[in-house]
Amino acid sequence: MGFGCVIRDWKGNWKKGYAGTIPPSDILKDIWCEIDCHEAYILLKADTSAANNEATDLIRRIHDLMRHTWRVEISLIQRSANVVADALAKYAVLHGVDQVQLLIPRYDIKELLKQDMEA
Repeated sequence: MGFGCVIRDWKGNWKKGYAGTIPPSDILKDIWCEIDCHEAYILLKADTSAANNEATDLIRRIHDLMRHTWRVEISLIQRSANVVADALAKYAVLHGVDQVQLLIPRYDIKELLKQDMEA
């Protein structure tokens, strides 16, 4: 599982970024999941015990995982708000990065930040 984190100032300027991967066996206590897909958000927030659709098995397995001893917060965000963090997470998974702190954004991230600031 990959993760990406962006720390910005109040104007939206880059301060730091983090990217990495988390092995499935690591113990997590608090999980914040920001989803940019409305349909997935609705399915994860809903009681699917009586649901009968193609995604039911996957959603039930996710709900089973959410019942573990950790706290899970799910929030719906705009897709445009998730572009930079998503790119960092994909970078970490693609390159097998455990964790890296980026004091200066990579070139491809700079372009995404620029697009985000212009929007």
